[in-house]
Amino acid sequence: MSAFKEKVEEFIKKENLIDPGMRVVVGVSGGADSVALLSVLRELAPSFSMELHVAHLNHLLRDEAGDDAAFVQRFAHSLEIPVTVGYARVADYGRRNKMSTEEAARWARYRFLGHVARKVGAPRIAVGHHLGDQVETVIFNFLRGAGPAGIAGIPVHNRGVVRPLLGVTREEIENYCSSLGLSWCTDLTNLTTDYQRNRIRVELLPYLRQSFNPRVDRAVAQTAEIISEEDKVMDHLAAFLLKGITVEEQGELRVSLDEFLSLPLALQRRMLRKVIRRQGGRLRDFGYHNYNDCLSYLEVPHTCGELHLPHGWRLIKGSGYFIFSKACPRDGVVPEVHRILNVPGETEIPELDLSICAEVKPYDQGYSHLIHNFREESYQAGFDYDKIQLPIFVRTRRAGDRIRPFGLQGTKKIKKLFNDLKVPPQQRDSVPLVVSDDEIYWVVGYRRGAAAPVTGETRYVLLLKAHYR
Repeated sequence: MSAFKEKVEEFIKKENLIDPGMRVVVGVSGGADSVALLSVLRELAPSFSMELHVAHLNHLLRDEAGDDAAFVQRFAHSLEIPVTVGYARVADYGRRNKMSTEEAARWARYRFLGHVARKVGAPRIAVGHHLGDQVETVIFNFLRGAGPAGIAGIPVHNRGVVRPLLGVTREEIENYCSSLGLSWCTDLTNLTTDYQRNRIRVELLPYLRQSFNPRVDRAVAQTAEIISEEDKVMDHLAAFLLKGITVEEQGELRVSLDEFLSLPLALQRRMLRKVIRRQGGRLRDFGYHNYNDCLSYLEVPHTCGELHLPHGWRLIKGSGYFIFSKACPRDGVVPEVHRILNVPGETEIPELDLSICAEVKPYDQGYSHLIHNFREESYQAGFDYDKIQLPIFVRTRRAGDRIRPFGLQGTKKIKKLFNDLKVPPQQRDSVPLVVSDDEIYWVVGYRRGAAAPVTGETRYVLLLKAHYR
């Protein structure tokens, strides 16, 4: 066994990235990192009883992109691995949605990979990020003023996406490819200094290696690993303390103001982030100054009122408590919504300013709390993946809708459920439902249904997370 193969295998086992018998979609761009990833996973496939499927997205940004797609197809066929090639007009999408080309390409790529994984029934997507990518990300985030989560860098495992090469360097990758006589495509745009991330790779890191520390890559990665572990501990502590100072009323988390203000500032910031996420907000929509505005507003004594935040969010301060709330859609008009939910993957519902992320994960004791009614995380819900009737959809309510509420006998009309939970009438038409043809699995933000419950016999968990923009 080569040193590279052994190193990757140990990393996969240490981080529990791939379970025996899993089907894995491998994202292959044609670059050295993804070529090495596919090759080494093909070598390791018998050890893990793993089935592979290659996915390549042509972003239609470069003249050479067609050649890259043809290269990936030939390479996959030479390894006797099935391949799916897709196309996306990334530049047009970025202009329409006011996104940078890099951001639009990333969004299109992961959406495509999720689509392929869903089509072939793969609970894992493997991509080729390596140690160098980790270092660039950490430095990039540090320079823009990120918190611990940003300095922790690229996660090894996130939302069904795994990164088996995160422990190896670009040099090790190229040496591995060369030792096997593997060729790869070179994207010349990666060598330009038009983008800040490229300038970090092409200019800053070589300067740091030469002038300060020849092992700066390992040093930065080590720092990221330390911060990541400590960030997890702080995150668990914040979650534990938050449970003791909140109550849920009508789908909203009410936080005890006095108890919140008695805690250290570092925990207050984390708690604000958790409350926003649990109410369905997206953290990337809130910056450092937004959190500072919230904290300053909460510290002012003897005041009640509202602080308006990005994307229609409000911080509402009452007598001894505060909540985060999403304003109703403009003009009170809520269009009817009905679209397929990407499993796994992320589904955007722009009509409701909402996205829903679906992950498929092996069941272990970390998910034992899903056996109970998961109400403490009202914008998350877990189900037994094998018992879900795919495809599933996200839609708004219809006349006569009924749900089998979790933990209760019989069915209940959605209208009566809203009455019982005192959901304001003007908000009811904008509440998303996750459904199949004949079952309501989840009333997002309020109740999950009784179908496909997680039990001790569950093999895979379907974890759904809703985020308002």
